[in-house]
Amino acid sequence: MNKGNFIKKNIAVIAFLILIVFNCIFTQNFFSGITVTNLIVQASRVVLVSLGMSLVIATGGIDISVGSAMSLGAIISAIFLAKGEPLGILLSIVIVLFAGYISGSLVSRFAILPMVATLAMRYIMRGMAKGISGRGTISYHNKDLTDFFMIHIAKYIPIQFFIILIATVIMYLLVNKMKFGAYVEACGNNPVAARNNGINTKRVVTMCYVILAFLSWGSGMLEMGVVSSANPATVGTDMELDAIAAVLVGGTPITGGYPNIIGAVFGAFILQLINMMCNMNNVSSSVTLIIKAVIIVAALFFHGLNKNKRKKG
Repeated sequence: MNKGNFIKKNIAVIAFLILIVFNCIFTQNFFSGITVTNLIVQASRVVLVSLGMSLVIATGGIDISVGSAMSLGAIISAIFLAKGEPLGILLSIVIVLFAGYISGSLVSRFAILPMVATLAMRYIMRGMAKGISGRGTISYHNKDLTDFFMIHIAKYIPIQFFIILIATVIMYLLVNKMKFGAYVEACGNNPVAARNNGINTKRVVTMCYVILAFLSWGSGMLEMGVVSSANPATVGTDMELDAIAAVLVGGTPITGGYPNIIGAVFGAFILQLINMMCNMNNVSSSVTLIIKAVIIVAALFFHGLNKNKRKKG
């Protein structure tokens, strides 16, 4: 890999390290164990969803229902936990995975635009979450689960770090060491050519949406587990926007192609680091949103510039 390709593939990692150094120098009290803990805990939910979103975007699709998937999974799980029936969590997994399968099938088998298909699922799942909860917060008491989400290794490394590490390793191996990753890239680059070469594009695309649904469920569990409750109106709010932004900043092209797993992870950390940086420097939330927007536009410009260079080459 030449120097140019290395920088392109790892631009999110480089940007993250630059932000870390910048904040260590200019942000008061930034360099501390508490900062590391907060960054990991707060970014973990976006990281999980971004891992799955990178697959979907790599196929040339998009999913704006992930926040609702988080909400539905968390609400169902919280209801069963409140009844003292933790095995009911399995039902929440099945329902969310089925929703992901429906989204993927609508896109791959019925050629419905991804935005339209997942918009419908977004309303359906959020509506189900509000309906079965009675539009109220569901709280539960499960000491074992609460203690699990409060685990810290060496005082400052939360359990969320190991959860996202395992998820990242699995997704990296899936994309870079197995045929599935090549199939996903082929579907995103040229689905017609992929079909002509014997790739079952419908199955591959559907599986990407199912994987994203599972990771969204996991993200919802992280959000629920920290506070031992779930609110159908707030769990996963705007998560799809943060995940899409993280994937684009991480280097996965919006038009489809190679899913940059490591880039998506660091893209999520960059967005959360910006939030922390602005909060610690008393920058208003409106300015924070503008900064994020500028970064997203810059990422899209960078992708477009590289695409034009490849065409000219």
